Amino acid sequence: MSTPTEGFERVLSAPPPARGRRSAATWWGVRWLAALEDAALEPEHLRAGRRLARAGAVGAVSVRPGRITAVVQGRDGTGHRCDIQLPAFDGHTWDRLVDVISAEAGHVAALLDRDLPTTLAQDAEAAGVDVLPGIGELEPTCECGAWDHCPHSAALGYHWARLLDGEPFLLLLLRGRAEQELVASLQHRVAVRAAAGSTAEDVRGTPAAQVYATAVPPLPGTPPEPPAGEAGPPIRWGGSTPPGDGIDTEALEFLAAQAAGRARLALAEALDPRHADMPTPPEPTLGQDARRLAAARPGERILHRLAPVLPDADGALA
Repeated sequence: MSTPTEGFERVLSAPPPARGRRSAATWWGVRWLAALEDAALEPEHLRAGRRLARAGAVGAVSVRPGRITAVVQGRDGTGHRCDIQLPAFDGHTWDRLVDVISAEAGHVAALLDRDLPTTLAQDAEAAGVDVLPGIGELEPTCECGAWDHCPHSAALGYHWARLLDGEPFLLLLLRGRAEQELVASLQHRVAVRAAAGSTAEDVRGTPAAQVYATAVPPLPGTPPEPPAGEAGPPIRWGGSTPPGDGIDTEALEFLAAQAAGRARLALAEALDPRHADMPTPPEPTLGQDARRLAAARPGERILHRLAPVLPDADGALA
């Protein structure tokens, strides 16, 4: 069973005043404010607190499991320490919540992207875990002595909603789990799920020939020869014109076959619809090209035979 974070605290520096800005922009921030406002007995205290929050009267906020704390400057300039408490989850509740999050890859990805999808909250509620506070769960205290939400604790509540907008992990810390521990728990749970769901068929994998057949388009057929007189007749080995002195026709034939194969591959890649998005490969060096040619005829010293037609072929592997 997982245990909630103990003794962990984050301190968030006060952002600049936000006059004219809504107190919450995300759905989870709005839900926080609903819990704050629906339980308050004095609407005027809420309005005063909203004004203080927008004016930047809330100092640095300390958040730890079950409690947020800050010093709020009143209208007369006096600072008041305020706390808002929200019950942290116990270990069993956290285990259920981690199960819910790890069951959907989209939940994990959204949370890591600082988003709290409504579907995650709904799935958690279905499992008996209410991530957002309900009416009556927020318990305020303030040095001014008010027993209900005073303007100072209300200011802290509105300010906290603004902080939650950008980082829902703060809400989860308030519920009892630090981000690092939660992410580690999710990684472990996802790995356990993957291992439990794997089979011998999964381990063996898919035959390479099957992957190649489904992922690689077939090569186009051999193009027809151009009409005579337009591009010249194709080279025919062993024709009536004898080769020049010292020319190894077999070596030339080998080079032509290699060039034709590479041209055929380049044509197939150019016909691929994804070709425009593929990076242009760098030109091989002479040494790299020599190794490619040598690998095409293993066991033969083909580079020595290419020396008359490919300058420096013999020394390219040096």
